[in-house]
Amino acid sequence: MFQRQHRRTFLTRLAGAGAGLLVPPLCPNPWLLAAERVRDRLRITEIESYTFYLPYHEFNSTDLLRYHSYRLQANTVILVRTNVGLVGTGQSWGIYNVSDEQQVKYIGTSPFDWLASRSDLPFNMAMYDLMGQYLDIPVWKLIGEQVRDRMPVSAWTASFAPEKMANEIKHAASLGYKWLKYHIDETQNVVDQTRAMQAVAPPDFRVHYDFNVNSHRAAIEPVLDALREFPIVGRIEDPISTANPEDWQYFCDKYDFPIVAHHAPVNFMVNGAADGYMAGHAPVGQAMNVASVAEHVNKPIMLQQAGTYINQAFQAHEASVFPTATMDQVNLAELWDDHVTNETMPIEDGSISVPDGPGLGVTVDIEKLKHLASRPKKLLKPYLVRIVYKNGPTIVARHIPGTEGHTDDMRMLTRLLGQKKDLPGPIPGYMNDVQTDWWDDIDDPAWQKAWNATKKKKYVLV
Repeated sequence: MFQRQHRRTFLTRLAGAGAGLLVPPLCPNPWLLAAERVRDRLRITEIESYTFYLPYHEFNSTDLLRYHSYRLQANTVILVRTNVGLVGTGQSWGIYNVSDEQQVKYIGTSPFDWLASRSDLPFNMAMYDLMGQYLDIPVWKLIGEQVRDRMPVSAWTASFAPEKMANEIKHAASLGYKWLKYHIDETQNVVDQTRAMQAVAPPDFRVHYDFNVNSHRAAIEPVLDALREFPIVGRIEDPISTANPEDWQYFCDKYDFPIVAHHAPVNFMVNGAADGYMAGHAPVGQAMNVASVAEHVNKPIMLQQAGTYINQAFQAHEASVFPTATMDQVNLAELWDDHVTNETMPIEDGSISVPDGPGLGVTVDIEKLKHLASRPKKLLKPYLVRIVYKNGPTIVARHIPGTEGHTDDMRMLTRLLGQKKDLPGPIPGYMNDVQTDWWDDIDDPAWQKAWNATKKKKYVLV
């Protein structure tokens, strides 16, 4: 029988793993000294960017596109060219436009000018890639002393009906993952989802639940009480609003599963209001700061850097030198059914190897990149969101996540339905007796009636 790892054991094991690693080396990093000597020999001459839409896996392609739209299917690769012919690669999840200000900021400078930069994560990757290539070393040597050569990784998905969440678990496990992260939402019952996932999960598989940092203790405590009965529950991120750190600390003390902060001040980790911390899409200098604080208080961190193998490679270099980066690092590298790199990063026993360089250790197929960037987005037929409460009502709404500011509307009913008060049905929450699906029976007169009715208002009751 599986025994859940108690949070105190979790923290104790971290302390043991970090023993002997908290004292910095006595001599300076020789590679940083080498970088200082050659910094003026390498100059940036040109910056290119390419946005493209990789296909999702067939089994969940429609669900992901309808939940998050093309904006989150997109990836952008930047290529930073230099006076010596080297090309550095960076990547951002989504549509990333290189601004005129960034062109002026970087062109003419040396990549070595941007060591430990606190801005522009995609450019961090490209600059470190160039520095590593120039010195013929892997990127991690420019960040710090390596403490591990493999990085534990977590899959990622969106919130779907319970039977579809079970398929997400089976797919992630088939790829070699042992963790899956997703944002819970108010259009599904998280306990029903968990029960379905538990039924198909391997014994050592865990789920990371993101609670959207939007609620309060009285509403969330019953949900956590229900989830504690399932061995698959691995950790809880952002359980409630950050306005009451004492309630976070209460959760840390009460529950065996770790409470992880993301959209909270880093001092939550210091003051006992969180068992660990997520540095989400943090530029390398900020990630270093978080890692230093975590090392000081001996608590684990994770880096969430969503993207392709390019992004994951940089993430692996960072995690390999941060002693407390022991949680399964979240990325989207296997969310796609195609890739733009010449190398893959296979998952074995829940972890990947840190590339051994030079630079990022992965290279881009330029011709394929340009081809993908020239292809149009996949067209989807019209659909409606159908929210069915067991005891009524049934709510039908349009969902247009491709518009600015509406990518995550499915997470909260106030966003999806367009009003904060007098919503139909029970008080929005994560444990209502509800299930939501996509309604796309275009030839059904009832669908056509609802479609026409939602042209001028956010939702209708059917």
